[in-house]
Formats: sequence, C-alpha cells, structure tokens
Amino acid sequence: MTFQGGESDYEVIGGGVIDDRRPHRAGTEAGPAAAHDDESPAHPRNPVGAAARAAWSDVVASLGSWRYWTACVLGIAAAGALTAALVGFGAANGWFETGLWDAVYLLLGAWLVLVAAAHGAVRGFRRPASGVLAALFSGLLHGLVLALLSGVVLAAVGAATGGPIVLAIAAVVVVTVEVALFGLIGAGSRACFRRALPGGVLVALLLAFLLFGNVVATLALLPGTSTTAQASVPVNVERDESGRMTAYECVGQARPVEVAHTDRVAWIAASNPVMVFGSTAGEFVPRNSDFAWILAGLQWAADGPQRDVPCLGGESSDSLPPTVPVAVTGLALQGAVAALVVIPGRMRLRRKA
Repeated sequence: MTFQGGESDYEVIGGGVIDDRRPHRAGTEAGPAAAHDDESPAHPRNPVGAAARAAWSDVVASLGSWRYWTACVLGIAAAGALTAALVGFGAANGWFETGLWDAVYLLLGAWLVLVAAAHGAVRGFRRPASGVLAALFSGLLHGLVLALLSGVVLAAVGAATGGPIVLAIAAVVVVTVEVALFGLIGAGSRACFRRALPGGVLVALLLAFLLFGNVVATLALLPGTSTTAQASVPVNVERDESGRMTAYECVGQARPVEVAHTDRVAWIAASNPVMVFGSTAGEFVPRNSDFAWILAGLQWAADGPQRDVPCLGGESSDSLPPTVPVAVTGLALQGAVAALVVIPGRMRLRRKA
C-alpha cells in the first residue's frame, strides 16, 4: 500500500510493476524478467533502503516547515496545560497530601505520551508516506524529533522536582514508538476509504478508544471479575533474605476468599499509551522511589491479585504462567489495530489499481 502524495492522492505498493511506458529492448518483449529488473523503480534493489531514504526525505521536509514545529510546540504546551489543570483541580480538592510535584512530573509524562499518539495518528492520516515501511520509518523519525523535545521538557521538570531522570528517558522511547504506530493507524484508516471523511471518522473512533475508551471499559468491567475461591494453607515454607516465600506446599481447603481476577480485563487498558509508558518506566524507576509503587500497580493489576494468595484452590501461585509486561501487551495490541486498518487499506488500493 502506498500512502503517497497529499491528503487525497493514493497509489498501490508496487504500482508500475508492469511498466507499459518502459521502452522495449530491440528484438525482445517486456515480460516478467523485464518487469522485475533490479533497475526498475517499482522494484528497488533494496526496498528497506528505499523506504529509509523516502522516510528521511519526508522528515527533512518536515524539519524545514514552520507548521511542523508549531504542531510539536503546541502539542507539548497542551500537555503542560492539561497537567496544570488536573493538578490544580486535584490540589483544590485535597487529592495530594504529599507528593504534589511528583504528581506533576508523572502526569506530564502521561499527557505527553497521549499527545504524541494523537499527533502521530493525525500526521499519518494527513501526510501518508510512500509505503508501509516508509510510513513506519517516517513515523519513527518524526517520533524521535517530538520525543527529544518532550524529553527535554520532562527532564527539566524532573530536575526541578527531584524526580528520577529515567522517567524522562522512558517517555522519549515510548513517544517515538507511539508516533510510529499511531501514524500507521492514521494512514491505514485513510486508505480504507475512497473519501477522506469516512477515514477521518474511523481514525477518530480508534483514537477515542485507544486513548480513553479502553481505560473506561476496563474500569466498568472490573466489578464483574470478583469471584470466590478456596484458599489453602502453605506449609514447609522456605524464604529468601527479604522474607519472600520461595518454596512451599499447599494443604487443605482453609477458607473461602474473594479474589478479583483483574487480569481478565486489564489487557484492554494495556493498549493505552499511558499504560505502555507506565510499564516501561516501572522497569527502570528505583524501587525506593515514590513512583515505584504507582507504576508497579499497573503490572499488579494486569497479573491479577490472585497471585498474592500463596495457595488458591489447592494450587501454588508459583504454578501460574509467567507474567507478560504491560508494555509488551499494549504495543502488541496497538500493532494489531494498525494491521487491522493497514491490510484492508492495502487490499482496497490494489483493487483500485
């Protein structure tokens, strides 16, 4: 699929595979061999290199555009304004007894990631690149530019508030990736339809769900995850130096306990860019930091509180499958959404050709 041209000009990947305009060699016909000549523009010798060059040209053009820089600055300013409004409202209602500046640092990072995802989707929709690989590479390069600007702002806030610098580093990584993935979602949504309006509606709905709706849906479904199970007694317990149980056996059926299987619905919220950011930052934030318990709570909810019960239903919690980081789940879900719009868009453009 080629997302080429302005806002309404689209071609097909491989368009011109059979080039009728190419002059035939004397005494020959333009057959498959000629069509797949390595020198043919439709069949570059190195498609990855061609996509990288197209992406580089695209980002160089953006860097010379005042509209692009204005969009980046306005996005970062919007994140700052939303952070200030939320923190101000929370402080007025007594949400923060301590850690006000920590909240500013963390919330600014979250809003920057959300703004970056929206920026990527809008840019992918309005300025599609010349192919899927080129769109991905272009998104990564544009994302890196926005991420560096966001990282500088977030690092300055972190230095002023005494927050861990790794939070800003995590934001740089996540912003870069989110701009690329949401750029594919935007470009794919546009390619799914002949006209721009239906594509715009589709990308708006996807943005609304991935940025806010998934969290709302998860919170609405959480009460239905509570069940009652039988807790057993752990015996022959062995502990490590920190007091954590490393080995034990489960005996009997001691008492019924209520357990919330949040893992059954938490994966829905994992597709939110803020969850990806929190999970990524949680892997690097120092354990003694005030941020550690907040960020660790994301993974705890995704794993399910039942893992905190040593013996449940006669089975040890150690026998449960290993946990998957929220960031991995979230990026996989976002990639799946991108594929769901990119593939139909490619098929439509091929039929059009």
